[in-house]
Amino acid sequence: MPSQSLAGKSALVTGATSGIGEATAYALADAGAQVLVVGRRRELGEQVVSNIHNAGGSASFYAADMHSSVDINSMVETAVSLFGKLDIAFNNAGIFDRMNDFHTYSDDSWDDMLAVNLTGVFRCMRTELAAMLTSGGGVIINNASTVSHRGSHRAGPAYVAAKHWVLGLTKQAAIQYVQHNIRVNAVSPGPTETPVAAPLVSQGPAAVAAALSQLNPTGKFISPNAIAQAVVYLASDAASMVNGSEIVLDGGQLALL
Repeated sequence: MPSQSLAGKSALVTGATSGIGEATAYALADAGAQVLVVGRRRELGEQVVSNIHNAGGSASFYAADMHSSVDINSMVETAVSLFGKLDIAFNNAGIFDRMNDFHTYSDDSWDDMLAVNLTGVFRCMRTELAAMLTSGGGVIINNASTVSHRGSHRAGPAYVAAKHWVLGLTKQAAIQYVQHNIRVNAVSPGPTETPVAAPLVSQGPAAVAAALSQLNPTGKFISPNAIAQAVVYLASDAASMVNGSEIVLDGGQLALL
């Protein structure tokens, strides 16, 4: 049976200072990968690195803003410099805005959301693909969303549009680079228990169930650890024939549609 061990592999994770990204950095390191922890908040990022070291893993921190193509290019260059190559990239960093009507949605909101959630992902993929072509292959995993498939009563139009496009980028790169030993896939989480959800979680399980039951048949948040384990699987040899696809982690949300 193909292994999910990532021993000897190198990885980078964007948005790795909290939530899904932090959980994934730990999971990749636990599977044996050397991890470049990427985020804007140095103190939090260095704490993640310290936690990985304390658990016996290998990691470094790099401060980068997904608005900046210079930061993104330097991020990948740093990973290659530190590890000799880039085997795995999890493009997770993103920003979220609450529902705003189309007719009142501002140009600034549109531009900022797309700059990080779409253009940032494209720039990450572009630079990661170039590095992987040089080293002979790799795996890219993008963090999409269940709103890659549907509209949302919670998110604004730019967020929903960007996540649809992320799946498009995933499929396009997957078919272009598979002959170069590069696989590209996505994970699509439903509502996830990240710091953004803390106010609702603090109200207790009954409040969470009431808020989520109309979306998620389980009435529960998705665990960041569950998403992290899906990323480890996609990054591993166990998923060698998975390409241009996604793993939806939503407790059955999309099945309701």
